[in-house]
Formats: sequence, C-alpha cells, structure tokens
Amino acid sequence: MNLRARRLDDRIRELCTDAVSAKDYPKAKSILSELQSAVHQYTQRLRARAAALLTGRDLPPDRRQNSGDRRKSSVPSSPHSHPQTRSK
Repeated sequence: MNLRARRLDDRIRELCTDAVSAKDYPKAKSILSELQSAVHQYTQRLRARAAALLTGRDLPPDRRQNSGDRRKSSVPSSPHSHPQTRSK
C-alpha cells in the first residue's frame, strides 16, 4: 500500500480495496483503523470548505490544482469572491 498517495480520496479508495482483500483479521483491523482516520481527515477538510463557502470567507487552497491536476474544482466559487453577477 502506498501511504504517500497524492490525494486523500485516492488513499481512501486504496484503503477500501485493501480492506476488502485483507486475508486475516489483524490486517483488516489495521487497514480499517487507517481508513477511519483518513475518512475523518476528509470530513474535516469538507467541513472547512463548507464553512468557508457559507460564511463568504476565502476557501482553503485546493492542493490538487497545485499538484499538476488541470481539472477545475467541483466546488463553486463564493459569490463574494467575484464581483461579476450571473445573468439568468
């Protein structure tokens, strides 16, 4: 298992796969413990992003954009961060 996965969601997917394929209880228990920690960390990051969006604060930086991932963030920008208004 690669503990230095580039993104937390990749690490969570990898841990899920490892947990399903674990052959013995001690190995599965260890993997599930690590998975629980990773999901907790993901939840904390998601809460921070939601709080920033709801309060109009700047979002924490999306590390995926800095790591060479060219895809755009799936989280819409805050209406307070751009002076443009959207027309309907």
